[in-house]
Amino acid sequence: MIVKTIDLYEYYGLEKPENAVGKLTQYLPDIFEAVSFTRKRPAMLVLPGGGYEYTSPREGEPIALKYLTKGYCAFVLNYSTKPCKYPTALREAGMAMAYIRENAEEFHVNDVCAIGGSAGGHLCACLATIYADKSLDFLGDKKSFVKPDACVLLYPVITSGEKTHGGSFENLCGDDKALREYLSLENRVNKDSVPAYIFATLGDTCVPCKNSLLLACAYEKAGVPFSLHILEKGYHGLSVNDITSDSNARLLEREPSTPENYNDWVEQSLVWLKERGIKIED
Repeated sequence: MIVKTIDLYEYYGLEKPENAVGKLTQYLPDIFEAVSFTRKRPAMLVLPGGGYEYTSPREGEPIALKYLTKGYCAFVLNYSTKPCKYPTALREAGMAMAYIRENAEEFHVNDVCAIGGSAGGHLCACLATIYADKSLDFLGDKKSFVKPDACVLLYPVITSGEKTHGGSFENLCGDDKALREYLSLENRVNKDSVPAYIFATLGDTCVPCKNSLLLACAYEKAGVPFSLHILEKGYHGLSVNDITSDSNARLLEREPSTPENYNDWVEQSLVWLKERGIKIED
């Protein structure tokens, strides 16, 4: 495995805003003859959650490594959060997508997908719906690289209306009501939005599953493919629900409460992506 972290602002020769981060860590499989020097792999850009207040390590590397072990190239974006507001995180996500695509030949990458949990799910859904946002014009011709081929959204923050996650929108938009409405992403879905696998739980009292339902309804109305999975139990921030993302105590706390498997979404998303033609090619 090849692991490397780059500063996206340095890579693109841009001045970094105050308090901004914008660092991308890449996890690339070693290329060796026994497999194939010409094999092409999908890439997965991972956008951790954290309410736009921080980026959660639990939803970064653990998720990236799941896709890496399934043959993907994985990239984790440590994007800017509070006190940075819109559009800083979106610009960094756009840079990350462009970086992966423009280096696709070196990385042996074919398709490029994105995954995000919670507020990272909101950022991921921004890539899926407002990839043409004017804040990304600075990429010039590379702006066309921003749109993912598919997205995986885990208990995502979507709406600024009823059942919103107030902290995420406060950290992202402040008191700007017009911006809150613009970034209420169920209103931004159109026929050209990116297909999505959506996972949430009814038991999530932090980011209610209504967020996922609103997005799914908008996708259905626009005629955009999606796969919606809502479990009855389970609380917020499940990540991959194993020892790479949680303590033993936390895992044991979940076990007696439900027969539902909170990490089934990993394999399910891989099957869904393959059905969409996103797969490893020799």
